Amino acid sequence: MKKTLVVNLRRFGDIYSSAHLVNSMAQKGEYEISLLVYKEFEKAALNIEGVSHIYTIDRKRVITLTKSEIFNNGYALEELEKELSPIMSQEWDQTINYSNDRVSTHIASTLNSKERIGLHFTNKMKNQYNSDWGMLLNEVITEMEFSPVHFNDIYHNMLGLDYNRENLRLKTSANHNENAFKNINFLRNAEEGKVKKIVGIQLFTSEESKNIPEKTIIEVIEKLHERDIVTMLLIAPTEDEKERAQIINDHFEGRLVSVESDFHALTSVVINLDALITPDTAIKHLSDLVETPCLEVSLGASPFLKQGSIGEQSLILSRVLEDRTFSKNDLHDDLRADDIVNSTLLLLGLKSFKNTEIGSNYTLYRPYRDALGTSYFAIKGDLNTELEVQRLALRMYLAKTLNQSEENTFCEMIQEIKGEHFKRWITNEKEAVTNITKDLLGAIRSLIQISEGANQSKNFINSLGHLISHCEDSTMTMIPSLFLRARLESIVSNKIEDSVKEVEAQLYKMKNELQKVYEVLRTIEEYSREHEANSAIENRVTNRVQQAIL
Repeated sequence: MKKTLVVNLRRFGDIYSSAHLVNSMAQKGEYEISLLVYKEFEKAALNIEGVSHIYTIDRKRVITLTKSEIFNNGYALEELEKELSPIMSQEWDQTINYSNDRVSTHIASTLNSKERIGLHFTNKMKNQYNSDWGMLLNEVITEMEFSPVHFNDIYHNMLGLDYNRENLRLKTSANHNENAFKNINFLRNAEEGKVKKIVGIQLFTSEESKNIPEKTIIEVIEKLHERDIVTMLLIAPTEDEKERAQIINDHFEGRLVSVESDFHALTSVVINLDALITPDTAIKHLSDLVETPCLEVSLGASPFLKQGSIGEQSLILSRVLEDRTFSKNDLHDDLRADDIVNSTLLLLGLKSFKNTEIGSNYTLYRPYRDALGTSYFAIKGDLNTELEVQRLALRMYLAKTLNQSEENTFCEMIQEIKGEHFKRWITNEKEAVTNITKDLLGAIRSLIQISEGANQSKNFINSLGHLISHCEDSTMTMIPSLFLRARLESIVSNKIEDSVKEVEAQLYKMKNELQKVYEVLRTIEEYSREHEANSAIENRVTNRVQQAIL
């Protein structure tokens, strides 16, 4: 058994999200898994199945001591050392830096561990990774406007694990399960001769930009009630959420069912719902874990492309990608209740796909699984076809580069959504590969001249700087450029000769990666031509048959 510590110094949602990885590890039967979390989020960690030990850091106490004018900062460090001593005193077979922030990286780097997964520091405070997947997570996706890959799949690939969907991944109480089933079933069958659908609505998040406006929630509830659907408000046991929920309930003269519970009891509630409507909160991850259909309304700073709902029975409603920065400044004043209601009815099977409408400026996505894991496919509403095609092409490239896997699924989906701008997109991408390749060959040429003794250092630095500037590109070449920059920054050699050799090796590695970008584009283009040719033949045959019949 590998004695493994997962360092996850994030919030409730990230802790629940990590349960997918923990489950995949636990089902393999090769790991003894422990978690390190902040004490304030321990409640979520305690719900995860497959964990043998949970260690905590009382962050609030450490911060209080740091800000105190009475105590020296050294006292706060002593307290932190005491809290970390249970994990520092052990030898770990493996540590996984799940949160990848500065604090978790310092801790993961100082532990006595045979193997470190994810970001860690060298003795000279340089970033180091155990694989390109870790580099992708920290150095590449962080620079991209639209992530082509989900964080959950990156962590699985870091460990070389297949995603495991077997078994319940959260602990539940038999008593809570029984009470939730009885009470929700009572609501479902309260009206004689009818079996009603029960939809939970998570009202709030800790970030205002992510929240569904109160007036929209009220309108959604009214429209669902018109459809004879029972709604249930889900709130945390805090005074703020109670007060805000009361404002909504007052509009309905107190008739709404409101469920206030901690995370342990909430699991039993969510299991018994027919569907859930929620902004980007921990409960969406909980619904994924218990496989309750979820409509995630992705607003403001919600990074659904990186950390969205992954249940294939779920849906995600988002403003069109080209209008989103995934920041607090994203506006959603035009969010329509009808779009949420129509998406929910589709989720419940009460509305056909054909008859489901999503208004302008919004897109409805469904999660799906391919060779790389979970991604999102636009099924209704407005969309920028060039952005959507590029996301799929980038997934195709990453699968080919990092997993050495090739399949036609990517091409089929690209073919399904490609529009009038497809040819322009693929022309721009091919031109970008040609231009960056020229810059790469120039940098290699300058580097070779240095090794031959020529005074070309300045030319090489200029060539390399020009090559690195492609990290700002908005084309597929951005990914090889970002990988190159990260690899160059990670070089730790003390000798100039060794550094030159390492730089040369990385430049040739980039050359191979750019060749794969070109191969992906060529495959997409050839598949598109073949598909169009086959469609033309089918149309001609159909026309001949129809003429013969006439």
